[in-house]
Amino acid sequence: MIDGRLDEASWQAAPVAGDFFQVRPDFNTTTKYPSEVRVLYDDEYLYVGAFNRDSAGLQSLRLPDLRRDFEPPETDVFGVTFGPLGDHRTALQFQVTPMGSQGDVQAFDGGDVSNFNWDALWRVRTTRADSGWIAEMAIPWQSLRYAPGLTSWDVNFVRNTRRAAQWSAWMPYPRQFSSWRLTFGGVLDSLAPPPPRANVRIRPYALGQRTTDRTRGAFNGTLGDVGGEVIWAPTANSLLEATANTDFAQADVDRQVVNLTRFSVFFPERRQFFLENADLLSAGGLTGRYIVQPFFSRRIGLADDGTLLPIDGGVRYAYRTGRTTAGALAMRQAAIGDQGATNFAVARGSQFFGRATRLGATVALRDGQTADGLGTQNVVTAFDAFTRLGEQNQLSGMFSTSTVDGRTGIAATYGLSHATPDFAAGVTGALVTRDYQPQTGFVSRPNVLMTGPFVSFTAQPRWLPKNVVWLRHGPTAIAYQDPTTFVLQEGQLAYSGELLFRNGASIAPSVEQNYQRPLAPVVLFPNVRIAPGTHDYARVGLVLRSDQSARFAATGIVSAGDFFDGSLERVELSSRWSPSPYVVLRGAYEVNRLRSLGTRDSSFVTHLAGPELRIFLNPRVQWSAFYQYNTAVERGTLNARFSWEFAPLSFLYVVYNDRQAVLNGNTPTARSLIVKLSWLRQM
Repeated sequence: MIDGRLDEASWQAAPVAGDFFQVRPDFNTTTKYPSEVRVLYDDEYLYVGAFNRDSAGLQSLRLPDLRRDFEPPETDVFGVTFGPLGDHRTALQFQVTPMGSQGDVQAFDGGDVSNFNWDALWRVRTTRADSGWIAEMAIPWQSLRYAPGLTSWDVNFVRNTRRAAQWSAWMPYPRQFSSWRLTFGGVLDSLAPPPPRANVRIRPYALGQRTTDRTRGAFNGTLGDVGGEVIWAPTANSLLEATANTDFAQADVDRQVVNLTRFSVFFPERRQFFLENADLLSAGGLTGRYIVQPFFSRRIGLADDGTLLPIDGGVRYAYRTGRTTAGALAMRQAAIGDQGATNFAVARGSQFFGRATRLGATVALRDGQTADGLGTQNVVTAFDAFTRLGEQNQLSGMFSTSTVDGRTGIAATYGLSHATPDFAAGVTGALVTRDYQPQTGFVSRPNVLMTGPFVSFTAQPRWLPKNVVWLRHGPTAIAYQDPTTFVLQEGQLAYSGELLFRNGASIAPSVEQNYQRPLAPVVLFPNVRIAPGTHDYARVGLVLRSDQSARFAATGIVSAGDFFDGSLERVELSSRWSPSPYVVLRGAYEVNRLRSLGTRDSSFVTHLAGPELRIFLNPRVQWSAFYQYNTAVERGTLNARFSWEFAPLSFLYVVYNDRQAVLNGNTPTARSLIVKLSWLRQM
């Protein structure tokens, strides 16, 4: 029985992994906060038991809330990282807080790619005492993907003692990396996993919904619906999943933004079906300030403005070994009104060579009508590569084509970096032609040649106060040029620093020089047009962060200076108050004061506010309400949700959504109440 206690005879007889090292913020061969870890297994489960000693008692624990997939840097946490394929590249990490909140992560190539939204089927229970806290995990073999016949796995155990902002690990690794870098891990020996066997799960759902929507042509009324997935693992290395009448009513809502750039806004994927094994379909590309992705799952079932589009169903395949991975996805988006159905398909394979080299290839297809009702077919291809030269240097690249209506565009990206505990440097770059418009993917802006070098120094001189970890600083630059004439479109030179305190608080000032050279009018807001020409300007900024694990935590970001042909003062404030882990109040507020902007010399202020309340009965039962007030689009939205995980990965949801216009805006009012039951059954 999993009860969060390790007093059974089998636990007491198991070998102990102790003698942890301190790895962050500074390396030390010992730690003030020792842990003792034991591992057992039987035919059904792999068990991990950890006693995390702490003489400061219960009051020392830092637990901002009880969410699943919490923020590991901001809470006390114990984690175990497995490398069950024996390739030193594929890592599965299971994390738990002292109150039993679960987190699980898939990581690849030492963390170069990671998926925090992966949800595995496993159980954990914890207990707490004045001498420390205990975690007892039971992970079904069927939740793991392991190489058949492999009896020795890569492994590491990590712990965050948050009040001291100190990470410790059983096997040490350089602080610029994570425990996902399994080349620094240890070995879990003498395992005997059961041989692969039939593994079928079903995940059906039943849903009832009442909707009132004043949008022209929108659905109004009451409906009931059913659907779900069947998941079959024919081997320990492969997974086949079929979905019918796919529904995402419980997915987290997008956080609204006020876009002050010349780029399209990138919203991350939040729908669970597309998050699982998403790395297998990722063809590399770039993320960060400039994004190029040949395949992006939000193209399926979502309009450009985030409106849900019905999905008839689809299939997905995943395959992993220590040397080879493959993934495929085919989905059918349902017809809407006069617009016919749309089919999506993507397949990707990758092969590993040596200890640290990977080559991959991707092909994606979209076949169906666009939003304007025109029939079109889009074919996207991509070839990507990754290699690591030693542990401190890595190089990645991607080449992609996109063909629509006989026009083919190309995109190419690269990244080169070098990282040590005290120094980091690198450069990223991209070439995207005008005709590269992947309707299966995402690109921030076409017709660009981008170059972005960076350098970072981490200094720890003796004269720093004892409560300061480091002073980190360095320059960054980014330039966007026309790919044919090499004329500068946009650029930025910046120098920033960070003073990090031992409790996790930080002070980060910055100065930057911006270069804007649009050849056509730029529309940042309705009725606000920036004239073509040269708009160069300087700005200064400051980021202040308090201890994010304390009961009250806050972050402030302020910047000021010129902006295109006018000026901009910008303030972003976010805070969290946790009187206990069971009640959490968060708030975010952003104000932009623009003056003398555009051809009409416009001056105005935008406000974006987002209060959020979460109440927990335990880590598996919670209620939340999140409201967003955005004057830039004159819209207010409310999302309230109750969720109960009545069995592992089986949920009851009650969701209420409300959208209304504010400030005399013309957004149509819409309200919906949804009750959804989704359960996972292992056959």
